[in-house]
Amino acid sequence: MKFVLIAFLCVVFGFAHGVSYTVNTGKAIIISANFTKNTPVAYGKIDIYEGDSAIALLHAQTDAYGKFAFLPPKSGVYRVELTAFSDHGEHKSEFSVTVNDDFSVEKYDELAYIKYQGILSAIGLLLGIFGILVLIKSRKSQKTI
Repeated sequence: MKFVLIAFLCVVFGFAHGVSYTVNTGKAIIISANFTKNTPVAYGKIDIYEGDSAIALLHAQTDAYGKFAFLPPKSGVYRVELTAFSDHGEHKSEFSVTVNDDFSVEKYDELAYIKYQGILSAIGLLLGIFGILVLIKSRKSQKTI
């Protein structure tokens, strides 16, 4: 029973989050920022820089749903700095968006773990199941001694 309680507490307290984002093209460049899939970054701070400029082109906030729309003045590469505030500090994410001549998104820097999230989740699940089976087997062998 003690093991189950410790395992439960490790899972609960081990849950960490960062800021994830997606970029879409509509009538503007639309940035959606989230802590988790269902928790938006409400009123997060956004700074947009043109190219390698150190001076921000735009200072803004996401709305209550973690969305922000941006009309770029011209095509090129824009650097986006997203700062989200939570009850235990701030989380930052920085990425680049390349805008075409027709003001659509050519590409943007995706988070590395988003690409491999499914594979890593499956590997973690299999390792967890294997660990539980090994623990049960070792407990059974200790009882028979």
